Amino acid sequence: MNVSEKQAAKLEVKAYTQWSPYLERCCLLLSANESYERAAEAIQVLTGVAVSHSTQQRLVHRQTFDLPQVAQAVEEMSVDGGKVRLRTPKENQVNGEITKG
Repeated sequence: MNVSEKQAAKLEVKAYTQWSPYLERCCLLLSANESYERAAEAIQVLTGVAVSHSTQQRLVHRQTFDLPQVAQAVEEMSVDGGKVRLRTPKENQVNGEITKG
């Protein structure tokens, strides 16, 4: 389907894109809450439009997000056993190297 410049401006469709702003927003929302693969499956089921997991990833990576404004430093954090890898310095470790003694 061809869209005129005037129609594209009214619909807020970006140049050289195949997706409507609403479909792109849905993809971003699902990608934020699921894996890219699951987001692709959900978009297919919900809209009937196939948007691959790699396209989901590209949509996310081309976004510019504002950094959150923090009023105070984080003092505590609670994590429930997901795939979180914590690194703590070993005893006598300086700049990534373990020293003897």
